[in-house]
Amino acid sequence: MRFIYILTFLFCCNTASAQIIDSSFYDFTVYEIQENELEYKTCYIVAHPFTSDTDHNSRQKPYLMITRFQKDRSEEVSIFGGFEYKLGSKIFVLVDNKQFKLKTKNDMAWNESKHEDVGMIEMLLNGVAVKVRSDSAIGTYAVDEYSLKGVTRAYARMREICK
Repeated sequence: MRFIYILTFLFCCNTASAQIIDSSFYDFTVYEIQENELEYKTCYIVAHPFTSDTDHNSRQKPYLMITRFQKDRSEEVSIFGGFEYKLGSKIFVLVDNKQFKLKTKNDMAWNESKHEDVGMIEMLLNGVAVKVRSDSAIGTYAVDEYSLKGVTRAYARMREICK
């Protein structure tokens, strides 16, 4: 759940140590954050859906993110829904033909374990498309579709800058 800090940092703070866009590969953008030269970096790749079907009127722009924490070299998949998820719900993620269920908290969703993250990242790196189905706290829904074009190169770059 370290990504919550990243998101808070990304969207609330404009400081000299804010996120840096490193590069882009088709649908994925590579970012890095480092508080200061003595701290470890956090790197992540982000993609936005190319199609969205929703009945939610005031939805923010959703995204799929893979984060790498340089300190312990761990990685985490998370999905921002663009709205508050239904309390206690799970979202359904289909990577090509493999289904994952991610737990939700507020407007973010992630896997239950690092082991699930590893498996999902492997599927993402070898996949073509991702479909995400989620329900909001107010009873609306969303189905988002992401292209995985560029994910392999973006992932490799993220790992390179956050060794």
